[in-house]
Amino acid sequence: MKYWLFLAAAILVIAFVLLQSRERFQPEFLDKAQVRQTVSMEDSSHRQTTNHVDPAPYSLGPVVGFETPFQVNQYRAFVV
Repeated sequence: MKYWLFLAAAILVIAFVLLQSRERFQPEFLDKAQVRQTVSMEDSSHRQTTNHVDPAPYSLGPVVGFETPFQVNQYRAFVV
């Protein structure tokens, strides 16, 4: 027999084994958080939500360093 037939058969067997061993799609593992938020806001989108973190419950003291001209949201940037 020709060697290329063995090579073709081996490639077909490897492809078959790889395709059969793949894990199937599981829809229950999908993240539905964005869908829930969309459904909850379908009547009105005027409610404002942000990912802002509450400030520290204690005073952090004065900022050390030199103030720069850069600003992120309401916070000024400092260089130490």
